[in-house]
Amino acid sequence: MNHSLISASRNTHAKIAALAVAVSLVFMAVVSATGVSRSDVSGARAHGPIVKATATTTIAGTGSSTVR
Repeated sequence: MNHSLISASRNTHAKIAALAVAVSLVFMAVVSATGVSRSDVSGARAHGPIVKATATTTIAGTGSSTVR
């Protein structure tokens, strides 16, 4: 049995990669199944104006700075 990844054989690396892919697929399946059953996400809507952060500008005549 190999106890170090540096001296591990090609077969050991393949087993580790296969296990990582399998665990990732199980995790994605669980997350996607959980997301489908939630009904509050599909009807969510955002209301209000779209705000974009920009640099502060000075409006001529007022002398005050404002963010637009």
